[in-house]
Amino acid sequence: MIDEDRPSAISLRAMRDTDIEAASLLSKALGWPHRLEDWQFMFAAGHGLVAETPAGELVGTILWWTYGAHDASLGMVIVSGAWQGHGIGRRLMSGARSALPGRTLHLNATPVGIPLYEKLGFSPCGLVEQRQAIAATQPLISLPEGMRLRPAGQSDLAALSALDHAATGMARQDLLHALLGAGRGIVVDDGGTIVGYSICRPFGWGNVIGPVIATTDLFASAMIAHWIGSGAGQFTRIDVPAACGLTAWLDEVGLPRVDTVTTMRTATDREGARGTTVFALCSQALG
Repeated sequence: MIDEDRPSAISLRAMRDTDIEAASLLSKALGWPHRLEDWQFMFAAGHGLVAETPAGELVGTILWWTYGAHDASLGMVIVSGAWQGHGIGRRLMSGARSALPGRTLHLNATPVGIPLYEKLGFSPCGLVEQRQAIAATQPLISLPEGMRLRPAGQSDLAALSALDHAATGMARQDLLHALLGAGRGIVVDDGGTIVGYSICRPFGWGNVIGPVIATTDLFASAMIAHWIGSGAGQFTRIDVPAACGLTAWLDEVGLPRVDTVTTMRTATDREGARGTTVFALCSQALG
């Protein structure tokens, strides 16, 4: 007879669509805001592993998303409270790494996860601030003459992908296509040239703003201000790199910092900024 209380009795397998509801319950038990629809979106855009008992109880998850041929983001690393401390998180991470040979891996870690990720070869490379509140009145941001905000559509995907690649160094066209399908996009249009883009979509308790990619902080703040105005009275979240230069302004417009996570990756020789900046992530999981 198998002792289901033994860590060795836990097996890993590929995540399936039928696992999403149980995975959603795991994240709710931790107080995470992810809805069932958020899990469905993330899994449809990527891949995952689950840890389960011999009786079929799901007790752990991990998801990942591949960007081009060289990068991948890891997220939604969860282990049921009853099974924490048994090495299941390490097994899930090792399984994901085995599925992603040769890629630079990116993740955002809570303080609890940092020691494990460091042992697995990840190095800290930044800090991300989680900011959220009920959106208030739209801040007033004026763009220079000849520039405008306009809706973004799938016809802009190539230009958005090029701008995104300039900021992140990653090929995320497939992800941007999915995000545009799930939410609304806007761009800063400078006489036909796109110099910034942003997407806002339903997530968790309301809306999430991200990504926000732009060539200047003025363009980024103009797009964020637009989303604050369009979502006035609704819960709004944005995850921003602490070094992006907008943190003081976000305090002023009523999106306070409520938490931080540490950005980590397996490569330490990435190229620096290319004149285009990430002002907000897609999400902590997606990067």
